Amino acid sequence: MLSLKQAILATLHYFDLLDFAPTAAELADFLYGWSAPVEVIEAQLAKMEDVAHAHGFYFLKGRQSLAEMRKEHAHLTQKLWKKVRQCGWMLSLCPFVKMVAVCNSLAYENVKPESDIDLFVVTKTGHLATARFFMKVLTQIFGVRVHHNKIAGRFCLSFFVSESAMNLEKLAHDFDPHLAYFVATMRPVCGEETYVEFLRVNNEWISRYFKRPLKPKLEYLQRHPIVGVFSRVLESILSIFGSVIEPFLGKHQGKKDTERKKMFPNSKGIVTNKDVFKFHENDPREEIAQDFEQRLNPKT
Repeated sequence: MLSLKQAILATLHYFDLLDFAPTAAELADFLYGWSAPVEVIEAQLAKMEDVAHAHGFYFLKGRQSLAEMRKEHAHLTQKLWKKVRQCGWMLSLCPFVKMVAVCNSLAYENVKPESDIDLFVVTKTGHLATARFFMKVLTQIFGVRVHHNKIAGRFCLSFFVSESAMNLEKLAHDFDPHLAYFVATMRPVCGEETYVEFLRVNNEWISRYFKRPLKPKLEYLQRHPIVGVFSRVLESILSIFGSVIEPFLGKHQGKKDTERKKMFPNSKGIVTNKDVFKFHENDPREEIAQDFEQRLNPKT
């Protein structure tokens, strides 16, 4: 059991590992192992000698550079979210896509000039390969997908799951705070109903890390009813040939994925099957968990 002070410090230590300085409101939203209103957290912060603040951001003593960096990169955050809004229709147009959410650095506003835009995509069960194919094609046509050395400000399509695999506990390690924060911080762009269900099915294992239900984050949710009609029509047409198209695209993409996997034989962040495509060749979760646990228990 943690005290409020310990919970605040734990949260700051986690974000410190990511070179990020949160606001008091963000500490309340993502408080590790506790639940408290922002006013109570602010009162506790005022009494903590090992915590400092600047420009409205909080950080461990000696890490003021994180607040300066966040302030300096605020315009980059706005620029990337503007791109997300501009491309929302495109993401909504992709057939068999049930939800698209921004995740990782942009989701909690920790971007740098070289940052890309990580997306987490939920597809209809049995259609992951088709959904992935169309999203790759559309983002490539409009020049907004990460491609070779073109990374900054582009969409990274490295994490897809089907509706039947939305519970990410199956991908979690025994102690996996980074995956828990991944779920808690993501911001949906489209697919509100699926997003709410996604939070529900993940809430049980997430409760090991957060002591209150996950709060839906709908600030950037978009609705494109006309585009949605086109998407459903396209789904109807593709469904006629679904027994042929999905296996064909799955086999075609699977060959390419297998070749790419050979380049990273020891990576534990790569999972590819009919319900999950997770291609994180540099998965930091184990290292973050070890460092975070060491900070929580410095004597061990």
